Amino acid sequence: MPTINESEFRKILSGNDFGTLYYICGTEKMLVSLNTKKLVEKVAGKEPSDFNFHTFSEDFNVDELAAALQVVPFTSDYNVVIIKDPDMSEFSPSDGDRIIELISSVSGDTIVIITFPTKTEDKSTSRDKKLKTLASKKGTVIELNKLTQAAIQKKLISWASKRNVMLSSKVADQIIRCSSTDLNTLKNELSKLCSYVGDGGEIRAEDVERLVSKNLESSVFDLSKAVISHDGTSAFQVLNRLFYQREEPIAILGVLTTTYVDMYRARIAIKCGSRSTDLAKWFNYKSEYRLRQAEANSKKTSTAVLRKSIDAIIKTDVLMKSTRTDDRVQLELLIVKLLMIANEDF
Repeated sequence: MPTINESEFRKILSGNDFGTLYYICGTEKMLVSLNTKKLVEKVAGKEPSDFNFHTFSEDFNVDELAAALQVVPFTSDYNVVIIKDPDMSEFSPSDGDRIIELISSVSGDTIVIITFPTKTEDKSTSRDKKLKTLASKKGTVIELNKLTQAAIQKKLISWASKRNVMLSSKVADQIIRCSSTDLNTLKNELSKLCSYVGDGGEIRAEDVERLVSKNLESSVFDLSKAVISHDGTSAFQVLNRLFYQREEPIAILGVLTTTYVDMYRARIAIKCGSRSTDLAKWFNYKSEYRLRQAEANSKKTSTAVLRKSIDAIIKTDVLMKSTRTDDRVQLELLIVKLLMIANEDF
C-alpha cells in the first residue's frame, strides 16, 4: 500500500476494517504521537487490557516480542503490539532478521504498530529499510511531516475553539512567528494564552506579545527591523534580552546574517521586476511570512545600505571566528555600525 498522510489515515480510523501492520513515522512528532494514540484507542480501547496489549521500546528483548505476537486475544477483539522508536542497528544481525521475520508472519487478530514518537527513523541500515519496506507491502505506512503555515494556523484556531477561545488567523500567524512551527511548543504556548484570556475570551496581538516566549529567529528579526528603522534603543533592548536568555553571540550573528541576506535578495528581486515570492522557488524558502517581512523591511532602506551592512556582518563573523575577542562586545559594536550605516539614508 502506498504511503498515506494524516487525512487519509483519518478515513481508516473512521471505519472498522484494520490491517495487521502499521508504520507511523515523520518529522512532526506531535502528530506521530497523536495518531498512534488514536489508532491504539480505536483497536484496543482507551483502557487496553494488559493481556492483549504489549509495548516494546528501542532495544527490546526479541523472545518477549515473539511471545507477545503469539498471544490470542481473550478480553478484546485484537492483540495489539506496539514497537516504539525501533533502531535495528542496535540488534545483532540474527536478531534483526528474526524481528523482521516475526513481524512478516503476523496474521489473524494481532495488530503490530511500529511508531516513531520521539526519534527519527533510521534509513541508513538495510534492516531498518527492510522493516519499512515490509510495512509498505504488508501493511500501511503513515508519514506525518511538518505542516504548512496555513495548516498550522488552522490547528491553532481549532485548539483555541475547543477551549471556547477566539483566535484570528492573523494572531495565530503571530504566535507561530514568535514561537516556532513545532506543534508541541505551539500547543503549550496556546494553552498559556487560553488560560490568560479565560473561557469565552479572545487572544489578541498584545497578549501574544506579552506572554509568548520568542524564539531566536523572531527576536533577531525584531532586532534587524529596529536597526533598519533607526531605532537604536529598541535594537539594544532586543539584544540585551537575547543575552539575558543566554543566546550565544555567534548564533545571534548567524540569524542576523540570514535576515539581512533575505532583505537584500528581496530588494534585488523587486528591482529586477520579479516578486519576493519568486525567492521561494529560487532559494527553497519554506516560510511565506519570512519573505513578506524581508520585502517590507527592504523597502525601508537602500541597496547600498544593505550591501554595506552585509559587508560589516561578514567582517564581524570573521573576527569572532578567528580571534580571541569578547564575542558579546563584537556583536554590540556591530549593531552600532549597522545603525550608523542605516543612518546614511537620512
